[in-house]
Amino acid sequence: MSGTAGIIESMIQAELEKDQPYVLSHHQADSPSRIDVMRDEMVFIHKIQMKASSDFWLEYHSCIESRLISETVDAETLFSFNTVTRHKGSIYFSQSSAFNYTVSYVTLKIIK
Repeated sequence: MSGTAGIIESMIQAELEKDQPYVLSHHQADSPSRIDVMRDEMVFIHKIQMKASSDFWLEYHSCIESRLISETVDAETLFSFNTVTRHKGSIYFSQSSAFNYTVSYVTLKIIK
């Protein structure tokens, strides 16, 4: 997360009011079809990693953001996508075929 840490920190600060209490937690999920996000939470996906041996696509979306990852592959290759996306509400994943992937994300829980 070192390359994206500053971006995530800035995005978190933009979500908070002055001196508002919050809790951050770091997570990793293997091939999720859904990541549940509660009403008082926001999720920042910062890395998706997969090994693929054929052409593929992976789409993920929440109520405020949607992303599509698509690659053409000739031989088995390890892909690592370091991009920060912000999500309110549950995140749903769909894929072109059965391949394994890992999603790393940070959950911001705002304490009221």
